[in-house]
Amino acid sequence: MSKFTLRLHHASGTDPVDEALANVDDEFEARELARMRLLLTRDYSHVELHSLGTPVETFARDSEA
Repeated sequence: MSKFTLRLHHASGTDPVDEALANVDDEFEARELARMRLLLTRDYSHVELHSLGTPVETFARDSEA
């Protein structure tokens, strides 16, 4: 089981998808990957970072993006 997961919330409002961050044990790296995942596609309105199932932080797309 991965220590960190991303919950990707679709901009279209469909059910969110969980994506494991394999081989990531550092919270700083996990936060950076969450930000990058949000920026790399317009499909998601926001991304939640979870550590062992517990929410850590939510990253939201800027309204102008």
